[in-house]
Amino acid sequence: MTAPVVQPQAQTPTYRLIERDMAASNRIQVQVTPGRATPISFTQTDEAIAYILVADPSRLVYTTDTDLKSGRATTIFLRAIQPLKFPGATTTAITNLLVQTVDKTGQKRLYNFDIILVRRNTGYVGIQIADAIDSGTVPRRTAASESSAIAGQQTLLIDKNRRARVDDIETGLIIAINRGYTNKSDPVVAKVQQILDLLRNSKVTIPEAATSVGLPVEVISELGRIALNDRLLKLGQQR
Repeated sequence: MTAPVVQPQAQTPTYRLIERDMAASNRIQVQVTPGRATPISFTQTDEAIAYILVADPSRLVYTTDTDLKSGRATTIFLRAIQPLKFPGATTTAITNLLVQTVDKTGQKRLYNFDIILVRRNTGYVGIQIADAIDSGTVPRRTAASESSAIAGQQTLLIDKNRRARVDDIETGLIIAINRGYTNKSDPVVAKVQQILDLLRNSKVTIPEAATSVGLPVEVISELGRIALNDRLLKLGQQR
């Protein structure tokens, strides 16, 4: 499935803010660009980083803002490197980074990040995990991107008079596969299915769910449009 082309805008990249509960219960994609450091920060929570594991260290290194043994580390800095060969080790195109944290009450959390190496600059400077995301920490939603945050009942504005529901997005995906617009093995399909799971099990908006897996919201909007247009076509045939 090809995402709609969006013209780049002259704007300063910002952090991707992800709510802590959402980050801890889902795999979060992090894009890392060669020659640049990408931070993952827990400074907006009361957590300290206790343990870090990179499943495939052959193309990625990390540092922290302070020694892990100090119990005060809150930020990880990721950097891509030239591929290394470790005897007996296995490699993969997309590795995962496991981060265990501990908060002031002693509660431990385990975060799982999928690390994707990209050649282009990303649309954000890094990831920030936050206790809660409110209007003071994220931009106010516009009418074009506003959607309900009740799990399973989220909607997305498709055009002036139409909103797509979560079920519409799933229907649009099925139609796209059946019509040959994409195939089941397309990585985008897996991302859309991950978004559907998020929407049905978490109180996140559709744009937030799309952002969390690194998929442009325009792709989700197009799937909704496909489903709505197909419904209109069937209604017209019944008359």
